[in-house]
Order: sequence, then structure tokens, then C-alpha cells
Amino acid sequence: MKIRHLGEFGLIDILAGKILPYSGKVVKGIGDDTAVMKQEPGRLLLMTTDMLVEDIHFSLSYCSLKAVGWKAMAVNVSDIAAMGGVPSFAVVSVSIPPDWEVAQAEDLYSGLIDCSREYGIDIVGGDTVSSMKGLTVNVALTGCIEPDRVVYRSGASPGDIIMVTGPLGSSAAGLHILNNPLPEALPGIKDEVISSHLYPRARLKEGRILGGLGYISSMNDISDGLANEVLEICRASSTGCELYESALPFTEAVSLVAQGAGVSPSHWALYGGEDFELVFTVKPVGLELVTSALREAGALPCQVGRITQLGKGCRLIDTGGRCIQITPRGYDHFRE
Repeated sequence: MKIRHLGEFGLIDILAGKILPYSGKVVKGIGDDTAVMKQEPGRLLLMTTDMLVEDIHFSLSYCSLKAVGWKAMAVNVSDIAAMGGVPSFAVVSVSIPPDWEVAQAEDLYSGLIDCSREYGIDIVGGDTVSSMKGLTVNVALTGCIEPDRVVYRSGASPGDIIMVTGPLGSSAAGLHILNNPLPEALPGIKDEVISSHLYPRARLKEGRILGGLGYISSMNDISDGLANEVLEICRASSTGCELYESALPFTEAVSLVAQGAGVSPSHWALYGGEDFELVFTVKPVGLELVTSALREAGALPCQVGRITQLGKGCRLIDTGGRCIQITPRGYDHFRE
């Protein structure tokens, strides 16, 4: 059945039936003017939102509707993780072509629901509207955090060590394979990197650990590439930085795909984006404790640079020892 035959409210009834049940934190969910939730006593409220637009953020030529739903939720969870918080409640707004089959909307929401359940999130409302062209998904997500555990971008100081929670470049490698044939000489590589791109995992556990250790001076999630996220930290903290190309972590799969693509895996690590690892700065006195705590949690932390004085700028030290000025290269929706 097509959505235009079912109507908006009929579609909402079907989707709402799949979203239930709620946790004990929801007083009133879908079905009223607003949702009603219990507040977390003694905690700060976090709130974030992200929008995915067809043919800008994803293409349905290679991305399933379930994967779109998963990523739409996961990118928001990653923002909460970057503050050291815990996600709580989400509202989901979608703009859908009226000629879609109802089953297509159900596929989209299956991804949203699966991701929300993995991270303990209640979907408590949203909006559905007709689209004249393509699919748009917007998720707004709240979370909470103890006042003494919140981590901002703005706390880095010269001498702090720049670290990441794990290998980089996998999402860019996956996107490359989705748009280019995979050589037969790379068996087993395809699923690994494509999964990284289509079904990203937010580093929620790692963010909670880091927020509770007391040695983390700033943090950001890697949605637009390591270089751009470190630049955001430096701008917010009024500092400079050095990144070391030789220290950038990436998997063998990324290295092999990059070799086949004729690009440096370091380029994908720095500018590929959508890895959703965390980049953070550590006071040197806490380096050993932080590294040990993350490793015990199953993460693969790696030192990739250091914070410097503002006047020294933001530089990449390449494998040849040259200093290269780091400039923003992430996607800009309004730049020509």
C-alpha cells in the first residue's frame, strides 16, 4: 500500500505501534501535543539535532532505508557521547515522497528503532510530512550528564596530548567502495569498511569513561574528519596544535582500499569524515590512566598530536618531517 492511500495519521498509527514500549522515564509519548518525560535529578540536560538529506548526506542507490534510519539516530548519539553524556529521548521528523510504499517507511523506522534500542533511547514523537523530492530525516535528541563530568571543546591548553578512541578512515573507505568497483584481490575488506559507513557506532561508552576520569580537557566527535574536529577544539580553546601523520591510526582494510584508490590513508583519516570516533585532549599527568581505562573497555586509543600555543597555528607534521598548515576541508553546505 502506498502512503498517499493510507494518509498521514494512518502512517503514524503504524509507526507508533512499532516504536512502543517506552522505558519507565516516559510519562506520555506519541499521541499528544507534546511528549512528557521525567527529569533526571541533579543532572544537566543535553540536546542536539542533525538532519540527513537524500543526495547530500546519502544516496539510496547504495544505502538501504534501514541504514539511513540507523545513521540518522547514531550521528546524534555521537554528539551526546562527545560531551560525556547519556542519551535519553528522541523526536524524529521525516519528509517522505507520497508515492512511497508503507513498507519503505517501516524499513526507515526499523533502523531508527534498532539504533535507539541499542543506546537506550526512547523515541517519543516527531512529525511526518510529504516531500516533493526525496527523503529528509531529522532527529532531535536529548541526553543528561552530571555537572562535574561534562566535557566541552573549549578546555584544551598547550601541552595537552591529542588522542583518538580508535582507527580512522573506515567510513571514507566504505564510501569509496560503494561508488567504485572493489578489486577481487581484496576479499573480506568490503563488508568491514562498508559497514563502518552505513552503520556507524557512536562511542558512548568511551565518552562516559573519559568524562569520569578528570584528566580530559576537551572532546569532540569525528564527523567531519580528524583535522576539522581538532581545528574546532583549537578555535574554541584559543590554541594551536600539531598533528603527526606517522601516528594516525587506520586499519589494514583502510590501507588496502586507499592503495587501490590511489590516495593516502592519512588523507581519509584527516578529512574523510563520519568515523564517529572521539578526539580528545588529555593532561599529560593522566595519560597512562586514560589509555589504560580505554583499553580495558575494548577501545584502541592512540596519541596523534599535541596542543600548542595559539601563535604557532595548527600544523600537520608529515612523514617527511615537513610542517603543513591545517585548513578546514570538510563539507560546507553553503560554500560554492
